[in-house]
Amino acid sequence: MSCFDFLRGAFGAGLGVAVACVSLPVSADTPVAVTFAPNSVWAQEIGSLDRSNKSVDYTVAGVAGKTFKLNLLTRSPNVQLKVKDQNRRKAVLDSQKTGETTWTTVNPADTTYTIQVYIDPAAVPSGETVKYALQIGQYGVEDFQAPATAVTFEPGEPWAVQSWILGADATSQNFTVAIAAGMTVKVNLISNNAQVHFKVDDQTHGKPLVDTATSGAKTWSQSVGAATTYRIQVYVDPAAVASGQKAQFTLQVGQYASGDARPEKLASASSAASPAGSVVPESGH
Repeated sequence: MSCFDFLRGAFGAGLGVAVACVSLPVSADTPVAVTFAPNSVWAQEIGSLDRSNKSVDYTVAGVAGKTFKLNLLTRSPNVQLKVKDQNRRKAVLDSQKTGETTWTTVNPADTTYTIQVYIDPAAVPSGETVKYALQIGQYGVEDFQAPATAVTFEPGEPWAVQSWILGADATSQNFTVAIAAGMTVKVNLISNNAQVHFKVDDQTHGKPLVDTATSGAKTWSQSVGAATTYRIQVYVDPAAVASGQKAQFTLQVGQYASGDARPEKLASASSAASPAGSVVPESGH
């Protein structure tokens, strides 16, 4: 199960068990502000409804470009869900009309959603309480990516080599490298999979520099006028690894004085089969 499907299957264990963020009892007239714990893309609120308290409102901030997902879990078919986009002043879901208790959208802009969990009081027998769990997820592409790996050089060694494996669960890997002024930076990518490419961004100046899916090359270099930190992202077309395939690659990063005539590190296809995450500093001699 993907982490982005969260805990829908856990409902059978009982709503009385807290498996995520659980709300404390509040007045039905007071909206509950939903927040996400650090490094978490999901929040969960557990509540109950009865004849006297027929609805509970929640508010949550939606971030532009991120996927926003709701799951309403309950044993009662009478518990329903309404969602309103406050910024657009538009109702976007009423599960009583659609019959769906899960909803997903991509936020077109920053917004605030009001989510109301409600029940028809006539559907609740006198003295009974109906429990529910509301799961709220919000995530973007960056939430699928592992933290960037810092590329460093051994003393006197102009080349550093990183070997990794990409797959459906991790279609990209980021690297950062700091290059001093007056040096040349060079990047070589070696892979037997033609759908593996790399991008380079100048993080210091906030500027994209190259995408080899567009350039068609598997190598790139630049003379560095001022000290710069580069981000290198190696990525694979998700369609190329959709059926469980793996895409191995080796990334060679070189730095040497501009105008240095030393031979450039050459790539061999066999080097792409090194263990994922291995780091091999090598000399250009």
